[in-house]
Amino acid sequence: MGAVDTPQREPKQKKGKGGGKLKRPKHRIGVKIDMTPMVDIAFLLLIFYMVTTVFSMPQSMELNLPPKPKEDDPPPVPVAKSKLMEIMVDASGNIFWLHTPKGQPDMELPEYIKLNSLRSFVADKIYEEPKMVIVLRIDPESRYEMMVSIIDDLQLIEREIKVENPDWSLRFSLQDMTQWEFELMERAKAQMGMGGSGEGETS
Repeated sequence: MGAVDTPQREPKQKKGKGGGKLKRPKHRIGVKIDMTPMVDIAFLLLIFYMVTTVFSMPQSMELNLPPKPKEDDPPPVPVAKSKLMEIMVDASGNIFWLHTPKGQPDMELPEYIKLNSLRSFVADKIYEEPKMVIVLRIDPESRYEMMVSIIDDLQLIEREIKVENPDWSLRFSLQDMTQWEFELMERAKAQMGMGGSGEGETS
């Protein structure tokens, strides 16, 4: 990469009195740098970083939706109320749950729950009933991040339980909100004094 050039100079005769004496020449060292290997290394590093760099992946969520039923499909298998939990979200982001355990009277109205308490609450319900099926109903006018947050919580619950029981899997369904759920939530909010639009408290 680098080289030292030491040119040899012929000695000069000193003029004047002592005319036969030689004058000692000054030794000057010439340095010459070869940049070719450095350019090769720079290109090799550039290619290495281009190949090994991980670009940011698109932030997306994969949802496997069931196919639309056909005329010749068999009727759906009914699910007992004790194994069915409904989670409803209105346009303001208020979350309500509806579940009737076995041997208890049916819930007349859904109950309000905060988003930061939903994961632990659902996990406790699943530990009580491992075959629980969760139906998630979200108002089309609600924020998209609400659906993402709830599904993330459900997936975290599944991962935690799979550590103890690898064969277990969470069953949940994403369905449209019907007029019956709208009326139930409005009645529940009126009983709580939240009003028609709700408080929108999700934290």
